Amino acid sequence: MKKIVTFATASTIALCSSASGNIGLNELASFLSEMQEYASSATFEVLLPTSEFPVVYNIRMASSANEENNLAAADYLLEWTLTKDGNSSEGFSANIPGHHYRYRDHRLQEYHFNPDSIVFAPGGDLSRGVQNQAQFCDLLPQYVGQTFASMQNDSTYKYIVHADTIISGQRLIAVEGVRSFRGVEALEFLYLFDRDFLPFRSEFVSNPGQIGEQLITVTYDYSDDMPLTVAQSEEELIERYPEVFEKYRESSFRLDNLPGRRLPAFTAPTTTGERYTLAKDGHFAVPTVVAILNSEVGSAAETVKALRAAIDSLPMQADLIFAFVNNNHDAIESAVGEIRPGEHLLMSARGLARDCGVTDTPVIIICDRSATVKDLMVGFNNDITDFVIQKTALITR
Repeated sequence: MKKIVTFATASTIALCSSASGNIGLNELASFLSEMQEYASSATFEVLLPTSEFPVVYNIRMASSANEENNLAAADYLLEWTLTKDGNSSEGFSANIPGHHYRYRDHRLQEYHFNPDSIVFAPGGDLSRGVQNQAQFCDLLPQYVGQTFASMQNDSTYKYIVHADTIISGQRLIAVEGVRSFRGVEALEFLYLFDRDFLPFRSEFVSNPGQIGEQLITVTYDYSDDMPLTVAQSEEELIERYPEVFEKYRESSFRLDNLPGRRLPAFTAPTTTGERYTLAKDGHFAVPTVVAILNSEVGSAAETVKALRAAIDSLPMQADLIFAFVNNNHDAIESAVGEIRPGEHLLMSARGLARDCGVTDTPVIIICDRSATVKDLMVGFNNDITDFVIQKTALITR
């Protein structure tokens, strides 16, 4: 079997028969697949025959086992940066049970098992799901373990496990081999692990000896004093990347799922220089209509007029919050006019819009006294007044 170890081309590779010699691919697969928590950094280098210098990604990664997540080998969070020709770009991929998020090139993509389960298993094949095709997820130990498990029953793979290998004076475990199709080698691979079975280095040569040959080298690093951790929920992910979700979120999934849940806690300045705050466990004094608006959208003033007509027609008291996402003081006051009793005029409410999943304005949210969302309407239409009257009048607490 051809050796592809470039890491130690000038070093002696010694294969030893020792007490650990009974380590096989099955044992490695089990240990890696069942790893409960993992975090590291890595350098990912891609070298093409036509290029003098490799393309280099710097990656931070974290993964954790989750019995609830039967769609992926692990929950994970991957952050990467790429610097090339004086320009840099960055992105992340996050996977939590039933939800997958990707960000790169100023675009945030998100996928949710409910209502779109097909993308998680196209044609019934989980391996083709978005959660298992994310860039760099195959570097995580749980995914490597999954690969090793499948290799044992796949005749296209030929491999050798070196249970005790010395490379550049360091004792490691090595798995090397090739994958061939119809007698033609498509991939040469080498996985190196330290004595604790943690990934140490990997090398892959695709299309070896051909014009399209490509060398990928992955070097793991465990020296980070503040390693990455897996996000446990969408709320936690939004807290980590607020600007990404605020500027680039295109999906209305979060907004569509607000009814029946509490309105997210928020704080925003008023046009009079004060601050309005709804605490995490806060309540409203009376049923409240929250309108998320943008004064630069032509329908803002008409929305304000329709909402006031609804409040005036209600058989009980209800408050009205105008939460503008922009901060053009003059334009906001022009759209609203004089504030009336029971009204609150906020600006720079981008955090509230982001946490609600608002991608377009206006959005009208009906809340009861406990700040629980009872219903909502997206966009301007001539039914706003009737909608607010009907939904608010039904509130009993």
